Amino acid sequence: MKIINSRWTRREFIRFSITAMLQAMFFSWTSSARAVANSCSRLDWEKQILTSPQFKEGRFVNPVNAPVIAEGSTLPYIKKRFFTTRIDPAPAGELPVRKIKKEEWVSIRENELQFAWLGHSSTLITMDEKLILVDPVFEERVSPFSWIGPRRFHPAPVAVDELPKIDVVLITHDHYDHLEEPTIRQLKDQTDFFVVPLGIGGLLSDWGVPSNKIVVLDWWEAHKIDSLNITATPAVHYARRGLFDGDKRLWCSFAVHGREKKVFISGDSGYFDGFKKIGDQLGPFDATFLKIGSYDEMWKQIHMLPEQAVQQHIDLGGHILVPLHWATFDLALHPWYEPVERMMAAAREKNVKFITPFIGEHIDLNRITDTPQWWKSS
Repeated sequence: MKIINSRWTRREFIRFSITAMLQAMFFSWTSSARAVANSCSRLDWEKQILTSPQFKEGRFVNPVNAPVIAEGSTLPYIKKRFFTTRIDPAPAGELPVRKIKKEEWVSIRENELQFAWLGHSSTLITMDEKLILVDPVFEERVSPFSWIGPRRFHPAPVAVDELPKIDVVLITHDHYDHLEEPTIRQLKDQTDFFVVPLGIGGLLSDWGVPSNKIVVLDWWEAHKIDSLNITATPAVHYARRGLFDGDKRLWCSFAVHGREKKVFISGDSGYFDGFKKIGDQLGPFDATFLKIGSYDEMWKQIHMLPEQAVQQHIDLGGHILVPLHWATFDLALHPWYEPVERMMAAAREKNVKFITPFIGEHIDLNRITDTPQWWKSS
């Protein structure tokens, strides 16, 4: 009886060993396949970069001449920055923030266009029953370090684990106030696709996003996800995350077309006549989500003034202007509320319709009501 059990144990051991060996071989093969796939993706992305009309002499260039620092602006900026008392650089009180309620975004009716501004440039948009998350930034600081750098005026209205499943994440460029590693690492398992400009695919891959989820686009290239058609469109800006990677990645704006609705997302950009071309070819747009803040004479070529954002909206053929890139971080020397005040004045002068939602407020663009000037009480 002992002999039989001993033989049976040996047979089981052999069977187990063969199974384990096959499993190890399969795991090794699938891991190698994934590595090869990622390698092929990187090679494809590199080829896209090298053949891009925007990539010249080892870096990406703007569609118009736009130096990052305007000529003759350095000394005036130093005087303002270090020898002038600033006016209202941050809110004196607590800003009103509406918490995102996951259940409100799980069931979306067909053809509805809804959104929530999450602060700065982060925006949650629904189109054609899809959830689109733009430039998600939820950390306390926008910086390569957690202990230094511009800090939030207000808490984020949602944490990543409180979000519903995301169909598409759009990234406009690589700056820390638009793209942060911890948030991407958290989003990678609950997001179907990441659509990004050239050069950013490698970053996302390094942060654990599978290459089959990453869509990399040059300007005027489009990608279709069911009924959504997403086009990367030109912008006037620059790229940098470290000391030696300046303009190694592209920047863009986005035009998103659904079955019935169209939206435009500016990212960061200076004003140029290319927005008229975008409007003529891809507009008109039901809503434009446009950057209005963090401007200065020093970098006016790459960051629009609020009045220019209103003109950009007109060029694009926009119906409703939604102002972004203000009221969350202190990134320039103007009063924190000045961008929206200037935008409103210019919009009224040119009969442009706009909305100034609370941070986190769920907005249905089919049923817009007047929003109060909530920043005046903070």
